[in-house]
Amino acid sequence: MNNELGDQPIAQQRIIEDLIYEHARVARDIVQIDARTWAIHGFIAVDGEVIMAEFNSRSDAEAAIEQLWAGEVG
Repeated sequence: MNNELGDQPIAQQRIIEDLIYEHARVARDIVQIDARTWAIHGFIAVDGEVIMAEFNSRSDAEAAIEQLWAGEVG
């Protein structure tokens, strides 16, 4: 799991690039962990459904999902 909280666009972009590179199977929904933590999750063959990355805001998590979807389709 990548745990990159904070307003760190470069770190968040790196998470997204890593997930695309690994061909991660990420769900298109967002899970709220607590008041300031939002997560995207996906599937790993060995572990099943797991948290793939955490973000400080829902909008950051939504942006990550959109980039990941574009990476899968493109």
